[in-house]
Amino acid sequence: MHSLDKRWKELLFAANSFGPNLLFTLLGAYLTDALNPIGLTANLESWSLTGYCLVVPSMFGITWALSKVFDGLIDIPLAHLTDNIRTRWGRRRPMFLLSLIPQIITFLLVWTPLEFRENSVLNTLWIGFMLLGYYASYTLSMITFFGSSSSICKDEAQRVRVGNFKSFFDTIGFCLVYALLPIFISKGINIRTVALCAMPLMLTLLIPLFLIKEGDKYGQGKDYLPQARVPLKDSLRLTLRNRLFLRWIIPNACAYFGLNMFLASQNTLISGVMNLPANWAAIMNTCAFAPVPLMLFIYYKMIQKKGIRFSYRVAIGSFAIAILNFCLGSEFLFPHNVTARIVIGCVGGFFGSFGIGAFFATPYMVPAQIAAMEFKTNGKDHTAMYFAIQSLATSVVAAISTGLVYEQVKNIVSPKVIDGVVQAGETWKIGVSLVPVILSLMCIFGFIMAGRMPKQYSEEVVAKEVERIESKQKA
Repeated sequence: MHSLDKRWKELLFAANSFGPNLLFTLLGAYLTDALNPIGLTANLESWSLTGYCLVVPSMFGITWALSKVFDGLIDIPLAHLTDNIRTRWGRRRPMFLLSLIPQIITFLLVWTPLEFRENSVLNTLWIGFMLLGYYASYTLSMITFFGSSSSICKDEAQRVRVGNFKSFFDTIGFCLVYALLPIFISKGINIRTVALCAMPLMLTLLIPLFLIKEGDKYGQGKDYLPQARVPLKDSLRLTLRNRLFLRWIIPNACAYFGLNMFLASQNTLISGVMNLPANWAAIMNTCAFAPVPLMLFIYYKMIQKKGIRFSYRVAIGSFAIAILNFCLGSEFLFPHNVTARIVIGCVGGFFGSFGIGAFFATPYMVPAQIAAMEFKTNGKDHTAMYFAIQSLATSVVAAISTGLVYEQVKNIVSPKVIDGVVQAGETWKIGVSLVPVILSLMCIFGFIMAGRMPKQYSEEVVAKEVERIESKQKA
C-alpha cells in the first residue's frame, strides 16, 4: 500500500535508517584503528582504546574481511525472507522489529574486548564473531528498508524524493561521525565512550512500524498477493540476468571500494599522513560532508538534464581526482607548513563532496527503480533481492578494500626523517599514503565501466530488459 501520502511522511520514513547507518559508519571508520592504532599519530590516546594493539594485526585483517563477506552472503537469504514472508502484521514491519535487539547488543559487544593485552588472539576471535552478528542484524534492517521502497512509494518521483531525504539524513550522520566526533576526541573523550553514548540513535529503526500500512488491518496479511511471491531460484535468475542491473553493479562496486576505504582510512590519513590533530580533522571533514546536500541538488538537476550515466561518471571521476589531495597535503611534502596541509585537505574535501553525495543516493535509486518497473511489467515483487545482490558485491569489495588491503598496507612504516634528523619514536605512514592512489585507480576503472549504463532507467528501458529475460527463459 502506498502509505507515504504526505511529504512529511516521506521525510520521516527516510529517517528510519539514520541511527543504524550512523553507528554502522562510526564502527567502520574508527573500530579497526581503535583496536590497532599503528597508523595513528595525533590524539593517539583518544582515537584508540588503549594506545596499543589489542588484536593480532594480520589475523584481524582476515577476520574483518571474512565478516564483510559474510555480511554480503547473508543478504541473499534475508532478502528472500523479507520479500516473501507473510504474517498477520505484514511482511516488512516484523523484520524491522526483529533486527533491533541483536543489532544493539552486538554493537555494544564489538566495542568490548575480553582482555586488555597486546596482540590478543582471544580479542581477535571475539570481535570477529560479534561482527558477524552485528552485520547480520544490520543487514536485515537495511534490506527490509530498501525492499519496502517499491511498494510504499507510488512512483519514480516519490522514490527519488525518499532517496534524496535518505541521503540528507546520511549526510547528517556523516557530518556527526566525521566532523563533530573529532571535537570530542580533541577534548580527550575516548572513541569507545562516544560510540556507546550514540547507541540510543538505533531506535530510529522503529519509525516504519508507524508508517507502513500492512497486515490484516489493511488487507495485506498472510494471504497478501500470493502471486507476487518469487521462489529463491527465480528471484536470483531474474536479478543476475538483468543486464541493466549488472552494468550498474560494476561501477557501483568500484565507487564503493573507493568510498569505503576512504571512510575507513580518513582518520589515519589526517592523523598519520597529514599529522593534524582532531580539531583540524573536524574542519576538514566538515568541508567534505557539509556541502553534500547542495551537491545532491546539483546531482539531481544534472540527472534530469544529462541522464544518470553522465552524472554518475562525473561524480566518480571528480572523487578520483579529489582523493589525491591527501597525498599532496601530506607532512612528507610540507613538514614545516601546517597551513598548506590544512588548505589542501579542505579544498580536496569540498570537491570530493560531489562524489560522496552521488555515492549515497544512486545505490538507492537504481535498484529501486529497476525493481518497481519489473513489478509493473510482470507482477513479480522481489525488490530486496536487487539490494541484496548489490550489497553482496559491495561487501566483497569492502572486505578487499578494508580487510585485505587497508589493514595490511597501513602496517608499512619507515623511520621519520625531517631535514636529515631522525624523529625519535615517530614514523612515516608509507602504507597509508598509498591509499589515495589505490582509490583513484579503482575509481578510474569504475568511470570506464559506467559508460555501459543506460542514460536513464525509464519504464520502457526496464520493461524491454525484463521481456528479454523472460523470452530467453521460455526459449
